[in-house]
This record gives sequence, structure tokens and C-alpha cells, in this order.
Amino acid sequence: MTPVDILGYAGTALVITSFLCQSLIKLRLLNAVGASFVTLYAILTHAWPVAILDGFIVVINVFQLLRHRKNSAAVTT
Repeated sequence: MTPVDILGYAGTALVITSFLCQSLIKLRLLNAVGASFVTLYAILTHAWPVAILDGFIVVINVFQLLRHRKNSAAVTT
């Protein structure tokens, strides 16, 4: 097993684990990290459809996390 394969498996494990989280924030964080790993793996192996899909998943998760952070800050002020 190559380091690139390990990266792909680690990303997949993180994405799967994220769905077991009860906290939406933890889910999005783990999912974003896992999808980032899978995106990098897909780029390195030239699996472009997978890279595009997981890249969008990362962007969506980060956007939602930033939106939540902004909304949380607005509530506390």
C-alpha cells in the first residue's frame, strides 16, 4: 500500500466517522478534513470526478461552518 492509498483510506474513514457524530459542527469538521484527504487522493490518482465531488463537499462544509460561526457570533453580541 502506497502513501497515496493510505491518504485515500484515511479520508474515507474520516468521512464515514463524521456521520456518527451527534454534533453538526464536529460532523462538518471531520467531513471537511476527510473530504480534503479524498480530494487530494483523487487528484494524485487522476480520478477527476471524485476530486470534483469531494472538492465541492469541502467547500460546502467550510461555507456552512463559517456561516454557523458568524451566526453564533451575532447571537452572543
